[in-house]
Amino acid sequence: MKKAIGCSAQVVLLLAAVALIAVPIACLATVTAPLHSPQLAEKFTCPPNTKLVTEWYQATWNQPGEKTLSAWCEDAEGKRYDTLPQDSKMLWTGLGVYFPYVFIPLLVIGALILVVLNAMGIAIGSLLKKTVRTTNEPHPGP
Repeated sequence: MKKAIGCSAQVVLLLAAVALIAVPIACLATVTAPLHSPQLAEKFTCPPNTKLVTEWYQATWNQPGEKTLSAWCEDAEGKRYDTLPQDSKMLWTGLGVYFPYVFIPLLVIGALILVVLNAMGIAIGSLLKKTVRTTNEPHPGP
């Protein structure tokens, strides 16, 4: 009978799989942050002493009824700052902000699934051992 994968390997594989799922989701959350949480995005998108301003507008390429989101940083005097120079910093900082929110729940769910699967494997293994033992006993004569 083949031996199952070890506990350490299961933990490493779980961490790797969860990280591979969490990183792209956290990147998407960072890129779309001005849509769902502009106050949080302001912290890693705009320079100090500015605030993130968002505006929906009808662009020429939009279909009727569609709108496009425009985002920029603005200081107290109303001077606009483009967010584009901040994009590389924004991605790494935003990834650091959103990664724990994605990673931790996925890790907990993955760990619970792993515990259940291991318990099922142990239960099935012990049932198989019992059936193998009972079938290998000598058969009583007639």
